[in-house]
Amino acid sequence: MYCKNLVFLTATSCLLITANAQAETNAQIGGGYHARYIEDASSDYSVDFGSPVFSVRLIPHENFAFATNYYYNGSGSYSQGSNSGPSVFETSGLELNFLLGTSFIDKGFYGYAGLGYFSEHWESTTSSSDYIATGLQAPIGLGYNFGDFGMEVQYAYRDPKAYQKDVFSAESDPSANTFQIKLFANL
Repeated sequence: MYCKNLVFLTATSCLLITANAQAETNAQIGGGYHARYIEDASSDYSVDFGSPVFSVRLIPHENFAFATNYYYNGSGSYSQGSNSGPSVFETSGLELNFLLGTSFIDKGFYGYAGLGYFSEHWESTTSSSDYIATGLQAPIGLGYNFGDFGMEVQYAYRDPKAYQKDVFSAESDPSANTFQIKLFANL
């Protein structure tokens, strides 16, 4: 799974850079911090993960963009009732988003909303348990473009059904959100 995600991300990055060289399309490449918070209200269980994120964004028009984020090897902590401690899972994943917003390329503030797809891999550090969560997400973000680089924060609501049946039981009542803070170089 890790290898497939890394190959896909590398291929996507090469395509974006090639597309940027052949047309008046802008691109951004960057990284930062990716946090995930997932809870199951039916069992009073919650877990949060944090990890580095690598991001590539293709901007074919100043008001819309295609973005991909790859985050890896995030460990976290859990709580269930009065119990808490380090999570026995590490997570990694890939996100693909279509974003609509104010100008992504002009200097100054910008904002956006979008729709995307995520695939997240949960791997136990203490057993052979292995889970996959995939589904839709709705990101919103705010950033500032300085010209040669930019920075932004992003929040995304994830489809809770993506965590049922595999990560949690079919009877679970999950919710999932992500938060990212990133720095971008404008290409």
